[in-house]
Amino acid sequence: HGHLPFPQNTTYMTQHEDTPIEELVLTTVHNARIMLDQGFTGVIGAGSPRLRVELSVRNEINAGRLPGPRMLASCPTVTATGGLNDTAQLHQGRSPCAMVIDGPIEARRAVRTAFREGVEVIKVNISGDDLVIRPAGRVTTLAPDEVASIAETAHRLGLKLVAHARSAESIKLALRNDFLLVHHADFCDAEALDMFEARKAGVFTTPSIGFLHNLRYEAAAFGFGAAAVEALGVPQHMDENIRTHTELRKRGVKALIGGDYGLPWQHHGTNARDIEHFTTYLGYSPVEALRCATRYGYEAMGLGHELGLIRQGFLADLIVVSGDPTADVTLLQDASNLRCIVKDGGFHKLALPEIGA
Repeated sequence: HGHLPFPQNTTYMTQHEDTPIEELVLTTVHNARIMLDQGFTGVIGAGSPRLRVELSVRNEINAGRLPGPRMLASCPTVTATGGLNDTAQLHQGRSPCAMVIDGPIEARRAVRTAFREGVEVIKVNISGDDLVIRPAGRVTTLAPDEVASIAETAHRLGLKLVAHARSAESIKLALRNDFLLVHHADFCDAEALDMFEARKAGVFTTPSIGFLHNLRYEAAAFGFGAAAVEALGVPQHMDENIRTHTELRKRGVKALIGGDYGLPWQHHGTNARDIEHFTTYLGYSPVEALRCATRYGYEAMGLGHELGLIRQGFLADLIVVSGDPTADVTLLQDASNLRCIVKDGGFHKLALPEIGA
């Protein structure tokens, strides 16, 4: 769950819309390098602000002209009029960083356009989010026929479907339509939990617990003090997230780390904190949490047959760590502990020990 175009110095909600596309591309280039420097060799896009931003950077990385992780490039989020990321207003000429659709025909056209331009991932905002005034996270904004049209077209074209889904109904819409990855999934009801379990062989989730932790405890300097956090319902939201994803872990649903990194209070490159959060909040053992940051990510990318394990014939994406992260996962949060970073068998970083050390 990566937002590499996020500039991480965002000061207002429509900053993406006001940023020229050239600067969005440069921001993505910069953040791709940061992620690789921190040992991350794969990222699944979670909504490009403009259609060709992520995919143009992906192409340069794949060609070996830029350093960065493997990227599955995403389209701008597909959303309904009035849905999350539809920032247009009648009195302004703002162009939302989204593909705004109404009805199955427009939904189909959006997916086909994204396919034509070269993305691998269709990101769909099925619900709202509690960080915006409206629609709230428990509001489902896309209709069932719109989600079905998006899904049918994406499946036909071989694209991966990922959902922003917080409300129980939005989660169930994603699962009924065979989405690969369900982001957030905070407010699962009993039926949603059962549906996740039934589909656990072919679906992944990203709890995004780091976003809630940082917003609750580390964002006061950015306007989210105790009163604001309480007004947004963050403590209750976090409790629901922990309840849901603890239960999904027990049921064997695979989770990935990541979630809305690239904000002022949670910078790109600090994503390894999620590994600790998985152990602290969701009951994962260190080894289980490390799988969520490595092996399962490549399975979700469709690369589990050649990446994510140390095995003869697999591509060498490796980090060499000073210390034992299976005993202390926080070691991975400090780049100085990463002695070597290897991608595709080549060294991105090689820090040799001093003679006699």
